[in-house]
Amino acid sequence: MNPDQLTAALKEKALALGFDKVAIANAAPLERDRAALAAWLAADRHATMAWMKKGSEKRSDPSSLLPGCRAVVSVAMNYKEGTASESHPNSRRGRVARYAQGRDYHRVIGEKLKDLAAWLSQTSGQPARTFVDTGPVLERAWAERSGLGWIGKNANLLTRDMGSWLLLGELLTAAELAHDAGPHQEFCGTCTACLDACPTQAIVDPGVVDAQRCISYWTIEHRGSIPADKREGLADWIFGCDVCQDVCPWNISFSKPAATGLFKRRDDLDGLDPEEILAMDEATFRKRYSGTPLMRAKWEGMRRNACIALGNRKDFEALPGLRRAIEDDDPVVREHAQWAIERIEGKG
Repeated sequence: MNPDQLTAALKEKALALGFDKVAIANAAPLERDRAALAAWLAADRHATMAWMKKGSEKRSDPSSLLPGCRAVVSVAMNYKEGTASESHPNSRRGRVARYAQGRDYHRVIGEKLKDLAAWLSQTSGQPARTFVDTGPVLERAWAERSGLGWIGKNANLLTRDMGSWLLLGELLTAAELAHDAGPHQEFCGTCTACLDACPTQAIVDPGVVDAQRCISYWTIEHRGSIPADKREGLADWIFGCDVCQDVCPWNISFSKPAATGLFKRRDDLDGLDPEEILAMDEATFRKRYSGTPLMRAKWEGMRRNACIALGNRKDFEALPGLRRAIEDDDPVVREHAQWAIERIEGKG
């Protein structure tokens, strides 16, 4: 097949595998994004995510990951299966980001991307590598260059027909493919809805998120104790945060439910009872949530987050469970349980 025929066949295969979007960019280094990443790291916006610095130079140059790389194929899958996580004063459930209300996207997308890469390598005779948020790849930047979407002011990839409820993956290939027209035009305009709505002012500039202020960072990526001055801002979020996406006009007007059912929402993940999470032993936690994104925060982190949600809820009915937790073997759980008790009792 010539490059045009191979490209057409590749896109047809990707859509048949269940991807909602696919676009191809040339593999020249992302010079603009390399500079932006360097500035972000220099300002310590990555907080304790030291892995962001490791191999940072590779993130903008795919040839360092696949010698002879000619193209970067970006794929996207709609995950709008879960419900919007709203905080209700009388609810006993803490909020969970929409993407975490079903199967772990790393597995779902990763398996399909590997199938796509195997087909492309067999068809073209050229090597390929795949990534799903697991390697040094600037996935949103490559998707923007390919024309798949644009990076919005909330730093998520936005599309005009599906909004930002999309999960991304990348396929690096040495095969010669036809490149799509890109980068995508920006359509945020003068809108500042996401910046205005962020509960912790984590979006410090359009497209720039400071992890040290971000609810998703603290509830998912951070290990150990969360600084006391950050806890109130987490509100009742137990895993992640969707506020900047929930208020986006492109999501409100143009997003649509996923057609494949690959990320079908689990009823028990449409919010979590923080008291139940706090009381759960590790074996139960693993049995119940294995294969879901919640495993990223780990059992210890989820119980820590549960304490914060209970403290922010200021529910006296939670005191018995919190008092049991101050005898826990984990010092981080003990610390956060004590903080929650003092908040509920009006001492903190």
